[in-house]
Amino acid sequence: MVAKSYLLCKTNKFNREGYFIPIQQDLFEHEGTSVAKLEINKPDFHLGFDQYECYYDYKHKTKGIVFNKPFNYYFEPLNFYAYYRDDLKLSLFQTKTDAAIEFTNKLNSTKHFDINPFNIQFNKIIPLIVDVAGAWIADLKRAHLRTAGFFGPNVHKSEEYKQAAEEGNVSSIQMKYISEKNNSEYYVAISRKGSIILYDTLPTIEDEIDLVYEVYSKLICPHLNC
Repeated sequence: MVAKSYLLCKTNKFNREGYFIPIQQDLFEHEGTSVAKLEINKPDFHLGFDQYECYYDYKHKTKGIVFNKPFNYYFEPLNFYAYYRDDLKLSLFQTKTDAAIEFTNKLNSTKHFDINPFNIQFNKIIPLIVDVAGAWIADLKRAHLRTAGFFGPNVHKSEEYKQAAEEGNVSSIQMKYISEKNNSEYYVAISRKGSIILYDTLPTIEDEIDLVYEVYSKLICPHLNC
């Protein structure tokens, strides 16, 4: 089972013709910048979303030596899809969350895009969830513990979770979500950074978009004026 992450963004401006940001040629002698490319693949792909092919050189900051030359970072090439629905001003980026956020920041720097991940408000979402099966809490002030995970049926009702949530910040929640489309149960997570993570393998990309859009519509959208 490979989890798939979709970053959800409120999108005030989106260049539907796509965009390409080139890379500097000499990465060893200069501070190299990454390629960011977005181009239309299939208009009206599914549920009114246009599908775009994306490429991004995701920058990892780490030190090492290659060909007897030191480096402070390296690029990980990522190919992924993005989806945009103009009437909803909603875009989805199907890649790991931090890379998707960097990619949208890169697009925003061109002034041809205005794409911002949703600010998830867990205090408003959790009451709508039938069974919170897990949660991660970050920014704890404890001596030897900065992040803690809590798992089990209705874990958000436990005293341990409540105490930790008061001390730190909920970074993600996991749930068992029953889809209205087919009455099937899926294991889904929502991250504070604005991603929906699917842990089950679905038959098609269209099925993934159905589930992501349903979770967005039922749990996220009602509280974000979207």
